[in-house]
Amino acid sequence: MPPIVLQRLGGGRTELSSFVGKVVLVNFWATWCPPCRRELPILERLQQTADPRQLEVVPISIDRTNAAAVVAFMRDIGVRRLQSYHDPEGRIAQPPATADTVPFVLYSMPINFVINRQGRIAGYITGEVDWTSREALALLEHYMRG
Repeated sequence: MPPIVLQRLGGGRTELSSFVGKVVLVNFWATWCPPCRRELPILERLQQTADPRQLEVVPISIDRTNAAAVVAFMRDIGVRRLQSYHDPEGRIAQPPATADTVPFVLYSMPINFVINRQGRIAGYITGEVDWTSREALALLEHYMRG
């Protein structure tokens, strides 16, 4: 995993490498994305029910707006306890045509990357996912056992 510093929406920074040893679900989303609006509450439920020693949910807004607007959006959709991050300059993720220098490629929105316990990207899935479904939980548990 390349060294990535995440900017928390509430202020402060977190290094993605601080989650090594856990399975990390990195979700890229935006306020203008209707499927993201539906998926964020699901991610909040997943984070609340998951063992925090095993799984970390890392949603990252790619909105170019200020953090206060993104926080207001999350509040409007009822997401209040999910720690989210912000990448307004596109330092972490960009569309394929411009993604030569960033660690994550945005093939569509939303897009989720699963990072294994060793800090390697195990795969990704595009589009809205019900992360609380039996199938999605089985996928995450597979990586948590590994």
